Amino acid sequence: MPEFFPDRTDPQPMNANWSAISCAFLACAAFILVYWTTGKLALRWRVALASAALLAAVPGASFALYYTHLIPETAWYYEFRSTVGVELALVMVGVAGGLAATLLPRLLLGVPFIGSAVLCIVPSIKPFLGPLGKLEDQWKDGVCLQSTPSTCGAASTATVLSDLGGNTGEEELAMQAHSYAGGTEAWYLARAARIRGYDVRFDFGDGFKTEGILPAVVGVKLGAMGHFIAVLGREGEKFVIGDPLVGREVLSLEEMKQRYVFTGFHMRVRNRS
Repeated sequence: MPEFFPDRTDPQPMNANWSAISCAFLACAAFILVYWTTGKLALRWRVALASAALLAAVPGASFALYYTHLIPETAWYYEFRSTVGVELALVMVGVAGGLAATLLPRLLLGVPFIGSAVLCIVPSIKPFLGPLGKLEDQWKDGVCLQSTPSTCGAASTATVLSDLGGNTGEEELAMQAHSYAGGTEAWYLARAARIRGYDVRFDFGDGFKTEGILPAVVGVKLGAMGHFIAVLGREGEKFVIGDPLVGREVLSLEEMKQRYVFTGFHMRVRNRS
């Protein structure tokens, strides 16, 4: 933990994704309802419906499968996950599970139910397993400093929004983006920025793309640890950096490459026209 992090052991109020949790319960209810209402249909109809439902459940199931790292990180997937209300896709996981259960012996009913429940609950359980410590907005030369080891994303996004004329701090963004002790998922940061009237676009590539729109939240690695920084603009051949661990700096591309390993992630933000 960097030395300048104050000792804040008081827990932050729970910032769980209650909409996702509600959809997980709806999925479980859908499982039971579908199982009991379709169980007496002809086998061919149950097979056809289950096949269609399994395809429709893929988007919702991907929420949990993402954490297996089997799904490549792409801009379109981040755009999909940042859509308001996308958590409703979880309900189709319950529908598919209920239909699949009608094709199995009753003794095996628990298998699809537990599988559906796990797929729906995993995406929203992190804030419960790793709650944040106390957050406190800190600014240095126009850069929001992270007040916990895991809120670099929220702090970097706050810096980018401030550069565009906004007035939102780390604490507000971390709560809205469901930050937890392991970090912040960028699609929730994008959603929070869009709610405030900004256009957000994800961009993936090899390393840092110098030709893209700035400001941007950029993914890097410090050793083995993932980290987010804000790249605010250019000053000649150099870039204005807002590192939430350090503050404001002006670095050349070579200096940036010496310090950071760029993951290829860019979340580009601009004022809405």
